[in-house]
This record gives sequence, structure tokens and C-alpha cells, in this order.
Amino acid sequence: MIQTEGTRRIAVIGGGIAGLSAAYELTIQARERHLPLAVDLFESSQRLGGAILTEREGEYVLDAGPDAILTLKPWGLELCRELGLEDEIIPTRDEHRGVALYSRGRLRPLPYGTGSSWTRKIAAYISSGVVSWSSKLRMSADLVLPRGGVREDESMADFFGRRLGREAVQRIIDPLIAGIYSGDPYKLSIYSTFPRFPQMVAKRRSILLSLLRAPQSTRSGSRTLPIFCSLRDGLGRLVERISERLDGAEIHPAVTVNGLRRSGGGYALETSAGRREGYAAVILAAPAWVAAHLLEPLAPASAAKMKSIRYVSSATVFFAYRRRDLGTRPRGYGFLVPTCEGRRINGATWITNKFTHRSPEDGFLARCFVGGDRTGEETQADDGRLVQICREELREIAGINAEPLFTRVFRWRDSGPQYDVGHARLIQEIDAALAQHPGLYVTGAGYRGIGIPDCVQDGRETARRLLQSVVA
Repeated sequence: MIQTEGTRRIAVIGGGIAGLSAAYELTIQARERHLPLAVDLFESSQRLGGAILTEREGEYVLDAGPDAILTLKPWGLELCRELGLEDEIIPTRDEHRGVALYSRGRLRPLPYGTGSSWTRKIAAYISSGVVSWSSKLRMSADLVLPRGGVREDESMADFFGRRLGREAVQRIIDPLIAGIYSGDPYKLSIYSTFPRFPQMVAKRRSILLSLLRAPQSTRSGSRTLPIFCSLRDGLGRLVERISERLDGAEIHPAVTVNGLRRSGGGYALETSAGRREGYAAVILAAPAWVAAHLLEPLAPASAAKMKSIRYVSSATVFFAYRRRDLGTRPRGYGFLVPTCEGRRINGATWITNKFTHRSPEDGFLARCFVGGDRTGEETQADDGRLVQICREELREIAGINAEPLFTRVFRWRDSGPQYDVGHARLIQEIDAALAQHPGLYVTGAGYRGIGIPDCVQDGRETARRLLQSVVA
């Protein structure tokens, strides 16, 4: 962007998908509305994208962080279309649809349709052998239970335990939460993670009745898509394309912002590359614990509350095989493991079964995920030991004895925000405290949603709110 007299400089701190979305919104608004803006994007690592990372090993495509975009929330696909990626969107492979759950010592395949949505999985579990008949009878009580009173907040375990029973929480809810949040259903807030379930009860009185009407696909332009999609060459393409569209913005990779100070009527940054002054506004798109450190001298009330947002660490471990070495090809999209089974991984995804364009024709790609509240101790092991743990678990759970062609380990330290009970009120308090400091904004996975669509929406909406106040 060409800076002229009267140009407003905006700093975006953090180059994950929320920060990139905020910077993108600022640049397109400036271009379309001819606004005198200059945007600086700072990222402490060498690359942009945050948890979105795609790497290649020959014909194998490895999405080391999230590997799919939820289509029920439109903001991710909308951005893909804006960026000209419509033709690169790929659906999950319908012919392999399904997941399994490791329950009572063995994998129990779930009926067709369970690969489509979180809610459909629950319906499928009811008709499977993952819970006892006594638990199925207890779950059926949801059909006749009253709605109950409106609650300010409660844990996922309390909500689902009341509606479906304790065993359903242990063997159904727990592994699903591990696959999304790497979290503990006894700590996580139902209203901040999956508010649509309390909404189901409020609207139709029953979760199970509501599941009968849950969609298995969504519309994207003229296409009907399943609940999850990806991009042909991996989700890193989304990061690449946004970066290409940041016309005129200055991108500062490998530059750490160490301090944030007031300067005149705006803000100054202390960075590893020197002091930078003259910012009319700052968007903090870093993890909440990083943003809290920067905000502490200026907005101590907000910083203190942000420090209370809990984060967990995780790891993903990839295994590439020759398909012929596996013997029988694994079925479905993968499996999940309840905490009560005492295993050392949270689950695994059969990437080749889930998406096309992920492995050569004669290859097979698998990914184990470890960490969070459940298997966090395992992430302390070195790479060699972590690979060994995952190989042992794949052998004992899924019967995979083949020697992998290669393995890759990716670690995500303190990267998984946990929306514990009270999270929604905490975010309201953070926003209220920050409102006392014009020009300071926060966005990212730690606040209003962890998925790619949520972060895209929050980043762009944060940029719009900034423009309303900064550019009168």
C-alpha cells in the first residue's frame, strides 16, 4: 500500500488463519473503498499459516494440523471461492465413509453415514455395539425427558450425562471431543463448544429426534458437498492464496513482537527487528497467552482474563505405507479411542481413505493424533519414542504390522485452546475490558471458535469492527 499523508497504519500480530483473514479483509476494504490504510503483518515464525501446515513427501500430501474445512459453517468455503480456489475443493471420499470406535478391546465399525457429521456419529453409535444395551435404553430416555430449565453454562459431561447417561459420555462424547479439541468433556463448556445441542433440546425437546433432521451435506454454489471438504493440494493452499492477495501489505516473517506501548495517539511495537511507531490500531491474532503478555502493560484487566484461557499441546504422527504391505486395507476414515480404554493415542485417520490426492495409487497414508488432556504425557517423548508408541498402538488396535516407508512427527505446543465452563462469559468480560482501550482488538482460535471457518469469520469481522472505529 502506498502511504500518503493521513494514512492509517494497522498492525496485525500473528500470521495464523485468523490474522491472515483480518489482514486480507483490511486490504480488500482499503482497495475497494479507496481507504488510506497501511497494514503490517508480523509473524514470529518463518512461515505463515499457524496450525495450517501442508508438506509433501513425494506424492504424499501431509496436512500436519487441521485436514478439513467444516462446510456447515460457510465462511471457510466462501473465502476459498473469493480466492479463486473453487475448482480445488475436494469432498471426502464417499465410498470409504465411516468411522470406528475402539470400545471394550476392539474396533467396532459404525454404520454408513457416520463420516458426515458430529451429530450423525451419535445416531450411528446408538445402533452399534460401542455401548451396552443398558446404556442404549438410558440414551432412549432422551426421547421423553423434559427440556429442563435454561442454564448459564455447564460442562459437556453434565449436559450429555443428563440427557444420554454416563456410559454415553465415556464411550461416545469423550472420544469425539478428543478428536476435535483434544479436551476433557468434564471441563469443556457445552455452550461454547457445541451450543447447537442445547438448542436442539430447547427447540425439539430431544437430541435424538433432532438428529433425524441433521443434514449430511451442504450447498456450495452449484455443488452439493459433504460436511467436510479439503483442497486438492492440502489446506496450505489456502494460506498461499491469502498471502498472494495481501496486495501492498508488508509481511514480516520471523519477527517477534516483544512489547506493545502507547505512542502519541496510537501504538508502538517493540520487535526483534527494532521499534516500530505510528499504529492507529493493533489486532492481536496470536494465542491468548501471547496476547496477554503484550497487553499486560496497557490493559491489565483484559490480560489477566486472557491468561486464564487454558491451552494444551498435541502431536500428529504420519505413517506412509505400500498398500500391498498392509494386507487388508483399513476401512473407513479411521478410528477414535475413549479415555476409559487406557490407550496412548486419541485416534487415527486413514488419510488415503478420507481424501483423494493424498498418496500415490499404490500407497496408503495414516495419521495418529496424540496429546491434549488425555494423552499429553506421550507428547513429552522424543520423536523416535513417539513413533514407536504410535506403531505399537496401530498394531494392537488396528492390526497394522507393516514397516512404514517413512514417518513424520509434527508437534503443536500450547496450541489447542480449551473452552472450559464459563468461557462465554470470560470472552464477554475480555471484550468489555478491551473496549476501554480504543484501537486494541483480539482474534483467533482462543476466543469464539477453533475451526478454520470460525477463525476466518472472526478475523474478518474483527477487521470490519476496526474499520468502523478507525476510518470514520
